[in-house]
Amino acid sequence: MEAIRKLALICLLLLIFAVPSDGLWTIVGLSLVKIAGLLLFGMVSLLIISGDGMRGSTWFLIAVAAYIGWMLFSFLWTQMPVNYETSLAINSQQSIKEYLYLFMLVLLAFQVLRSEQELNWAFAAYLLGAMVLTYFLVRGYNPNSTTVRHEIVGFDANETAVQLALGLPMALYLLLVAKSWLLRSLGLLYIPVVLFGIFITGSRTGFIAALFGFIGLIPWFWRTKFIWKLVGLSLFVVIALGVTSMVPQKTLDRLFSSGTELSQGTLSSRSITWSRAWLEINEAPFFGSGLSSFRRVINKYNIDYTAHNSYIAIMVEQGIVGLLSYLAVIAVVFLQAFKLPIEQRFLMLSLLLIAVASQFTLTLNGRMFIWFAYLLIVIRADLEQAPKTLIQVYQLRLA
Repeated sequence: MEAIRKLALICLLLLIFAVPSDGLWTIVGLSLVKIAGLLLFGMVSLLIISGDGMRGSTWFLIAVAAYIGWMLFSFLWTQMPVNYETSLAINSQQSIKEYLYLFMLVLLAFQVLRSEQELNWAFAAYLLGAMVLTYFLVRGYNPNSTTVRHEIVGFDANETAVQLALGLPMALYLLLVAKSWLLRSLGLLYIPVVLFGIFITGSRTGFIAALFGFIGLIPWFWRTKFIWKLVGLSLFVVIALGVTSMVPQKTLDRLFSSGTELSQGTLSSRSITWSRAWLEINEAPFFGSGLSSFRRVINKYNIDYTAHNSYIAIMVEQGIVGLLSYLAVIAVVFLQAFKLPIEQRFLMLSLLLIAVASQFTLTLNGRMFIWFAYLLIVIRADLEQAPKTLIQVYQLRLA
């Protein structure tokens, strides 16, 4: 049984590695994410058939099941105007598959990751995948180009920056918590490499998310000796100066205009989309317009964009019920993080803050990397307690 679990762990690590660069790797026409996911499903199925009990965080699984269940249920009243049929508009059938796949991955990961060391490997797998994404991003970079923002063809620059920023708390976790010098070295290497990647995307969302990534350092910095405070601060200044020196001034100007855009701008015309979205919310405030309907119902205002806000997108598509169920997932993750010692708690909360804050300007509630952020926080919190199967937890509560 343990051999099967080890194989499942390898499949999960491969899946986590592939998530940041999903779409860049294909084998016989299938993405690496799909291949690793199918293998993981097969391995965990064998594990359960062999008699291993189902594991998981009860409240987290209940919240996730409620949210995804309501999302799928909203398919019954989905509005699909026939005058808007493009490849950009995701249909409901695609969304059903995506959310079922997400729920399956949440269940499977709990069955595989059972120790802090294995969780560290999961963090390392994500960091390696994000560094591969950075490689593809930097490979075609020309600092003398007239373009202010740089992106990988077929990838959204903002989402790329957020994926890279999510790795910063994980890198700091390995650097500060992991016992292996190899994992610590990976965490240290990740920071300057990925900061450069975030900066050249010119993504203001990614830039702010990267700043949030360093919040986890506060308790460590507060408690450490003065000499280490000085060393850490000096290292941070060196990294910051080194990265910014390689980024064109026009890109830096865009990044540093984040505050002005928030206070005086339209957030790249997002506010216009949001104002029209509120009209649709008023039409169906409780149940919404249905699964994957946002781009279709908003098109009548001559807007051909996504919501650029997960919470508004959910409100339009699933109404207040859907939004509350999604916020319940976030609330459970937040409360779970408080089971951790304060140093690790801040690192995990900074990871959650990046995931939550980035969704105010991007529609990411269906993205796998966001759900892996939620999942890894909950699993880390669960490892603080004695491991129990779901059946044992249920029996304990009945007693």
